[in-house]
Amino acid sequence: MPRKKDDDWQSDGRGRYRRKVGVWFSPSDMKLKPYKFSFGTNKDKAKARLARVREVWAHVVEREKKPPVIDGIPSAFELDYQDREPRWGVDDLFVAKELARGNVQIVVTKFDTETPEAYAHKIARLAAAYPFVVFVPEDTDVFGEGTAFIDRSAEHQIQKITRLSPNILPQVTEALHTAFDEYIEFIKRDSTEPTEDGPTLSPFGSHRIANVIELKARHSDRPISTLEDFDACQELIDHWRNRPLTRDKRIKPPRPMAKKTCQNKIAELMRFFRWLHRSKRSGWRKPQDFDELRTDVKDKQSERTSIAAVTERNFYLSDELAIINKHATPLERLLLLLGLNCGFRGAEQGTLLLDHLYLDRPHPNADYLKVASQYKCAPDDRFILYTRNKTGVYGEFLLWPQTVEVLRWATERQQRIVTHRGLPYRNLLVTEKGTLFYRLTGGQRNRSQIFMNKWSALIKRVQKSQGDFPAYPFKTLRITAADLIRQRSDGEVAATFLLHGEPVKTDNLLDLYTKRPFAKLFKALKQLQEELKSVFDAAPEDVTEQPMQQYTPLDKREQIVALKRQGRKVSEIMAEVGVSKMTVMRTLDRLYYKKRGLAKK
Repeated sequence: MPRKKDDDWQSDGRGRYRRKVGVWFSPSDMKLKPYKFSFGTNKDKAKARLARVREVWAHVVEREKKPPVIDGIPSAFELDYQDREPRWGVDDLFVAKELARGNVQIVVTKFDTETPEAYAHKIARLAAAYPFVVFVPEDTDVFGEGTAFIDRSAEHQIQKITRLSPNILPQVTEALHTAFDEYIEFIKRDSTEPTEDGPTLSPFGSHRIANVIELKARHSDRPISTLEDFDACQELIDHWRNRPLTRDKRIKPPRPMAKKTCQNKIAELMRFFRWLHRSKRSGWRKPQDFDELRTDVKDKQSERTSIAAVTERNFYLSDELAIINKHATPLERLLLLLGLNCGFRGAEQGTLLLDHLYLDRPHPNADYLKVASQYKCAPDDRFILYTRNKTGVYGEFLLWPQTVEVLRWATERQQRIVTHRGLPYRNLLVTEKGTLFYRLTGGQRNRSQIFMNKWSALIKRVQKSQGDFPAYPFKTLRITAADLIRQRSDGEVAATFLLHGEPVKTDNLLDLYTKRPFAKLFKALKQLQEELKSVFDAAPEDVTEQPMQQYTPLDKREQIVALKRQGRKVSEIMAEVGVSKMTVMRTLDRLYYKKRGLAKK
């Protein structure tokens, strides 16, 4: 007899649309027979319900082709089972009948005799057996109670297995080093900032990646699942708390790593744990006592008792600053004066824009300063108004005349470079080749060392004339300037000068309601300008003049010119100074004859 098409489907005497799908074992007839479902009285809905029931039957047929699995092992009656005819089971009929009634979400009833865990197991079994069907517990509270019980039982069993056999893991998980690599890719996407060239890795992002690379190098590879308890996480952190020895071959003998370095590694490790907890790929979860992990880095005994921090000088004195200013080129003088006048290090100087310079326009809040702070801006006062890149803290700085002079030169230099090369930059500091001073290197891992390199070259040039001259790093200028400001004012003004987040440590909301004491800072800077007169006077008359190539130390060049003014001959100068004839002639040509407008003799 040909099979009826759905279009020819006729309702029965009660208006119901019925159709036989699959077979079942009838207890009354004790034999297999077709099972007839009722799909309701609406023909269109009946067709849709029939399709869903047929999907369940197809699933049953496919399932019956495979032998039953008991505790993960195929049945021993596999050969006999292959000849078995597919049939509806109890759960199959339950699901099919619900779909035939039009229930897309099947509510699973809880029987009075069922325990919460048995009820949860039943729903879990149905969901696993029929992944294309949605199930809803009738009693959500009991289902939640049963699920929680199952979770606790599973966790207990895993812990029991781990204690008995620590080399057995509950599942195959991702490796630690692989997770570190994925974390680096996350940082590259997350720690970016918008630029003219599109989203670019931020300085902090570059710093974080360097930390992760060091973490990967120091920690051996292991399955992520071995970090699921408190002690395993603490073990990784303790490696840095105890300050491992440096691996830099230039440091001999190796010494414990700096405390700040270890603090940075621990901070990144904690960020890694939190990222791993949120990641859907690893399945790793923070241990229950995660917030109790100890992250404090230990001090060495010698550090606890050391008085070096308060007795050793790590900044320049005014007479030393004068010597540096005397030897500096215009660009180096700019770095020096921005460091002293504004407390700027490389990050601040590199992100200083032309928009921050108030060289030919008045202070925008001059009226407020006059009324609220009793500070009247003079006609020749010039300012930098800047928001710090690192903290977003706003600051204002009254500029010294020599700073203004060098800034005008730097502005003209910047305009010449960007115009010639067609660049969109507003940054004040750009190299002659058109690259920013403050940038990532080609490998996108480290910040350019241009500030430290230029400062180091200047100090080495000074040391050619004075071999015992101290060589403090570039950041020393910020320390030097802050100390000078504090000695002439107070801690709040010094913190304002440094663009710290909380100039008054006891009140972190003060900036929301009041303006910072910029007028006090301006007065301190004016006082400091008078006291640093010897520093400014040490510079050449034209502070923007590019000096001759300095193969010869400055003290020898000055000695050559002084002897010439005394009427000494070239041969006599050569002998007394200890340089070649060519050096004497070249120095006199640049520093004696041209400056006086004289012809060579």
